Amino acid sequence: MKHTNTGRREWRKVLEMQCEICKALAHPARLEILELLSGNSRSASELVATLETSKANLSKHINLLVHAGIVEAKRKGRQISYRLKHPEIHKACKIMRSILYQHLKEDGRLAARIRLSKSG
Repeated sequence: MKHTNTGRREWRKVLEMQCEICKALAHPARLEILELLSGNSRSASELVATLETSKANLSKHINLLVHAGIVEAKRKGRQISYRLKHPEIHKACKIMRSILYQHLKEDGRLAARIRLSKSG
């Protein structure tokens, strides 16, 4: 696909934004938070209890997700609840896991073939 200079700059900006989202997702705790938020919003205290983590640790991860535009916070009195800003992000994570499961199955078959060839 041929881009004009302006079109190329815009395309690069979109790719940079995608990288920021991917960086924000690059931690198992943050992926687990996304999974917990996939069905509905949850309070900070619910997330702390479910993840069995500290408030400080949750805050660190949530702040990264909020900054990346993945999660949004809503305050009601003293309680803060979080939800996915774009539920499609959960679908994207499920697609990635599906690909990873395929890789694991393929690797398992390859490992089994290697073991068979070494023993034979």
